[in-house]
Amino acid sequence: MMESDEMLAVLSACFAPVERDEWAQLTAQPVWAGFLDAARRALQDDDALGEPASPISRARMRCPLQDFLSAGEVKALFAPPTYDEKRAFAARHFTGGLPDSAVPVESLYATWSNGALPSPFSRCAGMYQGDSARYMKDLVERMGMDVPPQFAACPDHLALELDLAAVLLRSGARDAARQFLAERLVWLTAYRMRLLTLGADAGFYIGLVDVLVGIRTQLASGADAVEARAGRGAGAEAETEVEAKAGVVAAPNTNRSHACI
Repeated sequence: MMESDEMLAVLSACFAPVERDEWAQLTAQPVWAGFLDAARRALQDDDALGEPASPISRARMRCPLQDFLSAGEVKALFAPPTYDEKRAFAARHFTGGLPDSAVPVESLYATWSNGALPSPFSRCAGMYQGDSARYMKDLVERMGMDVPPQFAACPDHLALELDLAAVLLRSGARDAARQFLAERLVWLTAYRMRLLTLGADAGFYIGLVDVLVGIRTQLASGADAVEARAGRGAGAEAETEVEAKAGVVAAPNTNRSHACI
């Protein structure tokens, strides 16, 4: 069974530039089937993300993906694109400045805050290097790693956010990883709307985003329930715990071929 960190790493690779051999390995059986099964577990159970997979968990009654995604999305996810199809889609849609650009970068779908000092970009949206980019760059560096050169202009790229969550899980920081995803993936609702404008061409990626939106919903509802029982507010404290973990999480094993960082 595929573990949650591996599932997030596969999701990261779907939105990141990868080599032909790597993509062939990720989309071959049984790896891709394991990825879909891990995604299904995370969609159904808010406690599943970060819990070690076991034969007992496999034996549990679980709902099919069709209970969470549309028939078209399920069909697209069960038939991932070839390497050439993935590259062609990225060239048309994951490249900034083109008419059909749908670059998966949080800053492009989030509004800049006012910040400590007045700025002409305060309350603006649709631009790179927003609050989330600065937060991600600082967090990666405090974890003893570097933002990869291909993400230097957009450290809040979805692939990097997912890979960082995978790093947290591999390092044993399960709660921090779950809080990180619940916070960072809020922008995907707006990004999904952008993908919908691309039509059937984006079906595979819309399915992946809906998987992530579903996982984020599970995590957020679980966190809200815990916070309600504790009588505390969730937002700032969640981010504080993620930042606290950044100083103690060891750098990941970079020999993993599908890791961004």
